[in-house]
Amino acid sequence: MATVNEPNAAAEGRLAHGELGLLQILVGIRLRSVSDPESRRHLTWLSDIAAAMALMSRRAEPGGPVDFAAYLDDAVGFWKRGCEARGIRIDVRASVAALPQTHALPLAIIVHELMSNATRHAFAEGTRGSIAVAYSRAADGVSLVVRDSGQGAADLTDGDGLALVRGLVEHLKGTMVVETAPGAGLGVRIRLPFDDVLRH
Repeated sequence: MATVNEPNAAAEGRLAHGELGLLQILVGIRLRSVSDPESRRHLTWLSDIAAAMALMSRRAEPGGPVDFAAYLDDAVGFWKRGCEARGIRIDVRASVAALPQTHALPLAIIVHELMSNATRHAFAEGTRGSIAVAYSRAADGVSLVVRDSGQGAADLTDGDGLALVRGLVEHLKGTMVVETAPGAGLGVRIRLPFDDVLRH
């Protein structure tokens, strides 16, 4: 039976990736005819999320754990395309800590949201800087830290991006700490507990 199911599973993975690619194309077509800034912002967000999900689908084996460190390696190229010309350096340090697909995809969206916030809001125009991403095994689960060297803030409220991140972290029964100060950048620390989430 395994020899029969394996090709079907691979085909399903390719189909999912193709569907996400089609979604990006459809959103891009809609963007051509949309001039309202708020509508364009939401459509661009949808396109970016589809891109993150498409990258994850390349690493996901049906029913198996996902090497999230390998996903981050794949995603670096996506982020760097919009940062190198602006003089923003991106550093990623990730150790192998596999996650089930039920957690890997939400975490991929979390990373994407944090990176989008950093690249769009952390640095004043013409300002150089860096963004660091660290993913590793922690004593009680996995740890994710995204930190930028941007302008920071004295009083930070959750915008759309951080609110989404916080909601996903709560969904995964994790914890989230935000650290920022004027001129000191912004850092987000996330812990996801074991609770039989990781597969050894």
